[in-house]
Amino acid sequence: MAPWTAPGRGAVAGALACLGAAASYGLSYVYMGRRLAGRGLSPLVLSAAQLTAATGLLIVVTPIVGLQPVQLTPPVLAAISILGALGTGAAYVLNYQLITDEGPTATSTVTYLLPVVAVALGIVFLGEPAAAHLLIGTGIVLVGIALVQRRTPAPASTPRPSTSP
Repeated sequence: MAPWTAPGRGAVAGALACLGAAASYGLSYVYMGRRLAGRGLSPLVLSAAQLTAATGLLIVVTPIVGLQPVQLTPPVLAAISILGALGTGAAYVLNYQLITDEGPTATSTVTYLLPVVAVALGIVFLGEPAAAHLLIGTGIVLVGIALVQRRTPAPASTPRPSTSP
């Protein structure tokens, strides 16, 4: 985004779009936790319903925005199948299971690890420099996750006095 180098409405619009996306992401976990998970439906059913709804929306907008030609070669079909089954399908099932088991707040912290993993993979496999600001940012993210994940002990209940004589 770098709004200090790109004056104009485009930088502001991009920043607002990122802010809106982040807010939507956070709200989605609360919505899923309150309205979907924990209602007796399996994570597989919830995932299938969500992906079916998304497919329906894509069918509606594809004739308008999907105007570029598509070449469905075997490697493309394999990539789509693998990413669809594992990267989306299995991930959605695991996400709903985590929301049911751990709650939406704890589950949302999984997404905070994505940039940490990306930075680590870049350093290890691409030879990117381990700049101080990246390591400090990684530390801040990990501390934040630890704070959200910590369990506070339940307050000790005081025993009630006996009412028998």
